[in-house]
Amino acid sequence: MRLLFAIILFLHLLIHLIGFAKANHWMGGVQENSIPGTQGFLWLLVSIVLLITAIYFLLHKPVWIILALPVVIISQTLIILNWEEAKFGSIFNFIILVVAIVSIAGWKVENSYREDKVKAILSNPGTQSFLSQKDIEHLPKVIQNYISLSGAIGKPRIDNILIKFVGEMREYDEKWFKFRSEQFNTIKSPRRYFFMKAIFKGIPTKGYHRFDGRSAKMTIKPLSLIKVVNLQSKELLISEMVTYLNDICLFAPGALIDKKFSWEETGPKTVKVTFSNEGHSVSAILEFDEEGRLINFFSNDRYDVNKKKKFMFSTPVGGYTHFDGYRLAGYGEAVWHYPEEEFVYGKFEVKQVKYNISS
Repeated sequence: MRLLFAIILFLHLLIHLIGFAKANHWMGGVQENSIPGTQGFLWLLVSIVLLITAIYFLLHKPVWIILALPVVIISQTLIILNWEEAKFGSIFNFIILVVAIVSIAGWKVENSYREDKVKAILSNPGTQSFLSQKDIEHLPKVIQNYISLSGAIGKPRIDNILIKFVGEMREYDEKWFKFRSEQFNTIKSPRRYFFMKAIFKGIPTKGYHRFDGRSAKMTIKPLSLIKVVNLQSKELLISEMVTYLNDICLFAPGALIDKKFSWEETGPKTVKVTFSNEGHSVSAILEFDEEGRLINFFSNDRYDVNKKKKFMFSTPVGGYTHFDGYRLAGYGEAVWHYPEEEFVYGKFEVKQVKYNISS
């Protein structure tokens, strides 16, 4: 779809170059004088700005919208002045205007995430202290081993995490759709901000999950314009707490020393963890392999938003690799354990993990 829109920009550019050529009598035929020569500079100017707009668009630079809006106005004015010659150019201007409006709406959704991220960074200054072996002695042996394997010992304590994913998701009995996402978590004051871009049923869609420790909200907007989901409830808060717990277990093992996490040993390769915050608690069973790596996370506290009911939720993980100096799972799945079957609704590939972002 991005390529198609870029082609539209280039075709519109060529139309204006033709207008410039006609205004300067560079094209033969009976219509060579149909566009006044005094307009030639404007037809060329629109072509140049459309070229710059297309380049910025292909480079994912939002400044393309700032250029596109005035150029559409100038272009449409020229078309009106030369209606019989250029009326079909209005179709291109209409498409460009619609895409620009949708993109501006997308800015608003994405900026909500970025503003929350910046505020979280500013309100959670780092401690500048390092994690030692003594700091993890109170934890179950299996968790001590997991933290050591992750490479957290001797590194700065984790204050925040930035994670980027690509993957696929689906609803029950629906086809997979691809997504890419970025999320930001904080530790001292638990927060989770998850922003996602996807093509859902052929429509560009953006979603934002916002957990600030006391409340949770989920917004999904096709074309960034219409809120098809705008959910805020206690059930969502509990579910986001489970997801936050999952994030910390998978991507910030060293942060599990915090007093918000309590433990119960359940077996040689399993342990129960409970996360308590603002009067609410959720728990999960963590499963480890022979080497001591976390391979699965099970919780009965998460709500399926579509079915409005709790089901067992799990995230089998693997593909351990190194991110920002830590050894972490690089791939995971999200699974609902319905009474009739297990349903994999998400596949996540980790692209980047960064810690202790301060600016």
